[in-house]
Amino acid sequence: MHPRTVRRSSAARRVRDLLRVAIVHEEFPAGALPGETELMLSFSASRQVVRDALAMLRDEGLVKRVQGTGTFSVASKVRHSFTHLHGPEPEHERVSHRILSASRELAAPRVAERLGIERGGQVGVVEYLTVLGDEPYYCATAYVPTELLAVVERARAVDEWYALYEMAGFEFGVADQAVEAILADELVADLLDVAPGAPLMLFERLLRDSYGRPLEYAISRVRGDRLTLMAQLPRHGMLRAFGRVGPAHRTAPVSVDPVVGEV
Repeated sequence: MHPRTVRRSSAARRVRDLLRVAIVHEEFPAGALPGETELMLSFSASRQVVRDALAMLRDEGLVKRVQGTGTFSVASKVRHSFTHLHGPEPEHERVSHRILSASRELAAPRVAERLGIERGGQVGVVEYLTVLGDEPYYCATAYVPTELLAVVERARAVDEWYALYEMAGFEFGVADQAVEAILADELVADLLDVAPGAPLMLFERLLRDSYGRPLEYAISRVRGDRLTLMAQLPRHGMLRAFGRVGPAHRTAPVSVDPVVGEV
């Protein structure tokens, strides 16, 4: 590419990234983006750079151009903070859960190990879909002790999945959580109403009660276009100042409390 083209492309991507963050944080009243001239002044960018940035946001499905009116954000994201154990907390959309299947099966080795079940023992397997408003948000497979199968049948009565266990009298302790990026296979794509190969986030969680006993081992696939993960990550010095880390942690990776489960 010509050096001038490379510079223009780099500038457009920087503008695109900053506009995306502003959209996610809902910084534009009523979702209306500033006009091209205002954006040019804000970013000290040429009109072509601004148009390239807006075109990339349109290709991502984040904005749409209304002839004679302007550019508007069209995709809302759930901002999920890693501060405590909670489910999605959208401001304007109702959360609901649809049980796709619930059965008793022999526990696979990893499931048995995670839930503390003897090899060859049975486990409850629940497939469910979580919906925001009328739009699929994530699908999950939850493995639970068989006595909890009756609990998850009440999923339609709660907005937050964790409330099922609280309704049954369980008190939560922590959730161990791992997150990675994956692509949607055809079955999941159909469930989530996205194209095959669309970006997803995979959440693997182990939910424990206040005594440390496993309640649920689950794997969730979340639409990448609907979720933004947010966390505050202190450095070692700040942790030591509050007595939360000792000398043994000085060469180890930073570790934060396991605080988030459902998304």
